[in-house]
Amino acid sequence: MIKLDIDGEVAYLTLTPEEKFNILNTDTLKNLIENIKKLFDAPAKILRIFGEGGSFAVGANIKTMLSYSGYDAKGFSILGNRLFNLMQELPQVVIAEIDGFCMGGGMDFAAASDFRFATKKSKFAHPGSKLGIITGFGGTQRIPRVMRHSHYQQLFLLGDMFYADFLKDGGFLLEIFETKGEMRDYVTQFCEKIINKNRLHLYYLKQMINRMR
Repeated sequence: MIKLDIDGEVAYLTLTPEEKFNILNTDTLKNLIENIKKLFDAPAKILRIFGEGGSFAVGANIKTMLSYSGYDAKGFSILGNRLFNLMQELPQVVIAEIDGFCMGGGMDFAAASDFRFATKKSKFAHPGSKLGIITGFGGTQRIPRVMRHSHYQQLFLLGDMFYADFLKDGGFLLEIFETKGEMRDYVTQFCEKIINKNRLHLYYLKQMINRMR
């Protein structure tokens, strides 16, 4: 389930799993795209993204993907890239607040944000090398733009699970926290530094920065 709340200058996008984790299937991607589009005309300067239920997002359902034809797989890939491109085109500063699992396409989702924070217990992986697949959401291009070379090499080539401290050391995360509450409080204060900026100025700065990524 996807819920978008806009409270003045801050918008909140929350993913709540219908089953065990927040899976980025076709319906979820379409729902996210619909909600992201609403923000282009919203007065908010910041978008905060949360994942409930023990995960930020865990990418696609592998069992479902195995049934895809080449045409289906291409369409699914285009859908994911469309979402992440829209996020980078948003006038809002996008902040991912990760508490739990962030894997595969979920990491690509987080990488499309402008800032990423996480709790120490959060776990990250891009397990394609263990599954014999390559991400179709552009993660091999997007993640290296926000992560150090030696770290993203391990992430993709090993396919192992890594804790948040590895991702912070690699530059993917800005800060890590003991608890979700501490993270939320810190990000609220962090947002105050952005809210007092001119919205149009933020938008153009963001676009210029993203062209360099």
